[in-house]
Amino acid sequence: MALVESLLDRYGVVTRDIALAAGVPGGLSMLYPVLRAMEEAGDLARGMFVEGMGPAQFAQRETVEALRAFAQPADASAPASLVAFPADDPACLFGAGIPWPDVAWDAAGEAPAADSALVAARPSRREGALVVVADGAPVLWAAPRLKSLLAFSADEKLLEAAVAALVASVRAALKREGAPAARRKIVVEHFNGRDVLATPAASWLQGAGLVRLPDGFRLYAGPF
Repeated sequence: MALVESLLDRYGVVTRDIALAAGVPGGLSMLYPVLRAMEEAGDLARGMFVEGMGPAQFAQRETVEALRAFAQPADASAPASLVAFPADDPACLFGAGIPWPDVAWDAAGEAPAADSALVAARPSRREGALVVVADGAPVLWAAPRLKSLLAFSADEKLLEAAVAALVASVRAALKREGAPAARRKIVVEHFNGRDVLATPAASWLQGAGLVRLPDGFRLYAGPF
């Protein structure tokens, strides 16, 4: 029961994929007797609360009500709430329980593909990768050291804001590391499998303070 409550506190909803991602020995089947007993006692509700996470989902009723609130149409006039964090963070369920959305390849404009392998690239939860989420939906994925960016939206205003949030997050992380981080080479070379210099992302990165180089945009971090 303590393990179930811990998973509910951490993830909100307990499913087969959540149990596996959390490293529960035996997965959901080991937790099922406790989940069923808590459901019968009225402590939990069972249903399909989050699309793509399977038919067997358990959550507290307060969590279900919160999810219903998120399901309401968002106010289009309100600015999106952007958060950048590691793609392998336990708080990021994309690629571990929730599939990554399709890449919005057209966000790169008509720039020619830089490499067929890059065009076929997909986001992953690899160490060092980052993801920018807007109101719960992924907008931008960045490879380690920002070498490659992938967009999940073609909304230029949203992507510009996502790039700014991404750069601000990386700057803050480098600042925490101190002087050694100032010597690290961080260059954005590709956007959606294209040469970033030939895509709309060039202006967004320059606006975020990156310096244009022959091979991309470099992020310089001050030692203080």
